[in-house]
Amino acid sequence: MDKEKLLKKLKQDPIRNMSTIGFVENNQIEKVLNKGNSYIIIAESDHLWAYLASKNQDELKFLLLNNEIGTKYFASVEDWMLPLLTDNNEKEWMLKTRRYYFPENAKLKEPVNKVDSLFEKDIEVILDHSNYAEYLSHDLLLKRMNDGPTAAIRVDGKLVAWGLTHDDKSLGFLHVLSDYRNNGYARDIGRYLVNKKREMDEMIYLNIEPDNKKSIKLTEGLGFKYDRNISWVKLK
Repeated sequence: MDKEKLLKKLKQDPIRNMSTIGFVENNQIEKVLNKGNSYIIIAESDHLWAYLASKNQDELKFLLLNNEIGTKYFASVEDWMLPLLTDNNEKEWMLKTRRYYFPENAKLKEPVNKVDSLFEKDIEVILDHSNYAEYLSHDLLLKRMNDGPTAAIRVDGKLVAWGLTHDDKSLGFLHVLSDYRNNGYARDIGRYLVNKKREMDEMIYLNIEPDNKKSIKLTEGLGFKYDRNISWVKLK
């Protein structure tokens, strides 16, 4: 299926499909499976991912049972989809998140602190302090810097806080060095990235693990609204 035609279909339900839309826009599609208004979209980023876009159980079940998907990695998995994936397959792992989006009419203040962009020289610092360093690489982070907006706060030239976007255009990678917390830096990184995404006329959303109460409080304080639970799943 032509990418523009696929995006037009997905954007008929932009809130439900926001992560799939971002992933399709950012990556080269290898295969699209379609039944009615349901899609499985397969494309390569750090792995070969199958993104699920559906609100019809029968259609999605048909696609999963009657096609060679070609990957064990699934994304944009809503809670109701999980039994369809795991009915005849075991999970190797699952990352469950709460998805939040920023409403179009929501107001947002400008950052209090000076915020600029990240540079390639910052990648080593990010890798040294990320809780997910084992899943990251220099090349992956450089691609994220090149493909989407970034935000950085520096104190006396030292990088102390930052944020980027993921391969589905969601906001992420937010981190503040421990010695520099409680200064409003995380809030300002969020404000800066939201404003940049607005300038680009893109959907603004992010995913947070349910037990990350501090990030949820920050996100809701900025004006984001809870949408639904979304998971990433690898099957055995």
